[in-house]
Amino acid sequence: MNSVKAMKIKTILPIVLVSALAACGPGKPAKTASEAPAAAPAALPAGPEYDSIGVIAVIEGQAVTLDHEGASAAQLTPGRTAFQAYGDILAEAPIAPGARVAFKFHKVGDAWELTELKAR
Repeated sequence: MNSVKAMKIKTILPIVLVSALAACGPGKPAKTASEAPAAAPAALPAGPEYDSIGVIAVIEGQAVTLDHEGASAAQLTPGRTAFQAYGDILAEAPIAPGARVAFKFHKVGDAWELTELKAR
């Protein structure tokens, strides 16, 4: 009896494997330009980017408060300002209070958002 079961397994296994591979086939053909969906809007606003220098005062999650020299082009007076910062910006930055930094930012609605934060 064991040889009959072994024979069935040897016969069925290749069929199952071939069926599984066939299911993974090449998929649907690529869409033509007229069928393709419209491009998604850019994630970041295309507004102007400003730069300044300062010192990290406080870090709370993705909010970074900086004591900075301001940026006259952005109408940002020198002082202490909280900026929104995302993970990719924080991952490359010196993220300790007291660190001297150079930074770039832009306005998003009524808030400021960091686009770059580097040690100085």
